[in-house]
Amino acid sequence: MQKYIKSIMLLVTIILGIYLIPEESEAAGLTYIKAVQDTPVYSTSGSTKITVGNLLKGQEYALTGSDSQNYHIMFGNGRALISKRNAVVLAKPANQVNISYTKPGKSGIITQRKTVIYDKTDKNKRAIAVINTNIRFPVLSKTGEWYRISIGNRIGYIPSGNVKEDPGIPVLMYHHMLEHPELTAFKNNDMVIPVSAFEEQMKYLKSDGWKAINGQELERYLNHEQVLTGKAVLISFDDGYTSTQKYAYPILKEHGLKATQFVIGGRTYTYASPWDENTLQYLGYREMQEMEDVFDYQHHTFGMHLRESGTLTPYLILKTYEQIVEDMERGRQHLGKATGNPDNIKYLAYPWGQYDEETIEAVKAAGITMAFTTETGNVKLGDNLLKLKRQGIAPRHSLADFVNKLKGTYVDPRVKKPNPVEKPTEKVVIGNTPQLLDKNAQTVSKGKQK
Repeated sequence: MQKYIKSIMLLVTIILGIYLIPEESEAAGLTYIKAVQDTPVYSTSGSTKITVGNLLKGQEYALTGSDSQNYHIMFGNGRALISKRNAVVLAKPANQVNISYTKPGKSGIITQRKTVIYDKTDKNKRAIAVINTNIRFPVLSKTGEWYRISIGNRIGYIPSGNVKEDPGIPVLMYHHMLEHPELTAFKNNDMVIPVSAFEEQMKYLKSDGWKAINGQELERYLNHEQVLTGKAVLISFDDGYTSTQKYAYPILKEHGLKATQFVIGGRTYTYASPWDENTLQYLGYREMQEMEDVFDYQHHTFGMHLRESGTLTPYLILKTYEQIVEDMERGRQHLGKATGNPDNIKYLAYPWGQYDEETIEAVKAAGITMAFTTETGNVKLGDNLLKLKRQGIAPRHSLADFVNKLKGTYVDPRVKKPNPVEKPTEKVVIGNTPQLLDKNAQTVSKGKQK
């Protein structure tokens, strides 16, 4: 009997060892720091340094790295910095309670005020850190009136009354603008807005405290490598029209905002054609370089901003995998002559927001890491980086509509809700197709070769 009991105990020990050793090895591989006083925590967004919260005296956090002046820990959705003067390194945490490796969650909140993070939710809870106002923070789960989060590889809890649910990051989509579109050949074109409307919208962003981010910051955020504030917006322009230099550039610069242009490579030459408000002109290398203090330039295909005559099927759906890959690489090299670095051309706006699964595989193989559709909505943690939504801005949109688009609450009164029992008959994914600006967007093709 004793021999049987010993055998059972040995088996249990082996099983426990299989499950526990990896966790202990992982924990043993971590280094910890302890705050020797209440200390601010910083994050960087581009060249801007943001104070995102505070670590509290005596509290311990797992170290993810360091530089000559700072220790690095995971704080919410990315790395945060703490001055080495305000913390000491520990061989292991003195208090093992509630310390574990936890990846950031896919849903999030935005702090409405300074918010204390507690180690538990009962009457014996202790404060372990503070999150500043207007900071995006991913959550692991919600129980009752508490959100469960991760900070410095520790589980923490924040009261729901101090935060709001994160509606996502708006990516604004513009095309063309004129002072008086109604007096030009673009009268009633849904993609041409008055300059006065754009200026009003940019003034609102500035006065309401919005920070314009670029594609690199958005990508890092979606990959859990970047902490962002609650009022973050990406401003984008499709096609690369010279109206962006004549009108948008000075307005953006005046209000301290930056933006991204998705440029059609095959329509970009050394310099632009002379301005004519009744036709379309495209930026040249010269104009792009003159505005690089405000604009980042990305891909809108080289020669595939076209449709097949008759069917109007976009080239990104019509053409083969190999042709799409070749177009992406050609466009990157072409635009790289203006930007100085083809490797930085890694984001794409699908022409007309239209694509299929083969398109996605091709652009991914060509080195595109983020791609934008014309489907209405904000960008959220967990979204597919090659199917990102945007908020299109048209002349019919009032300032109230614009604000609702920022909040992710805009509802287009023209769009009817689909019947839930209806199923698509094709596998093609199609976004909101805007009215064509350029009659040359249609051409003849021999069709897709398999």
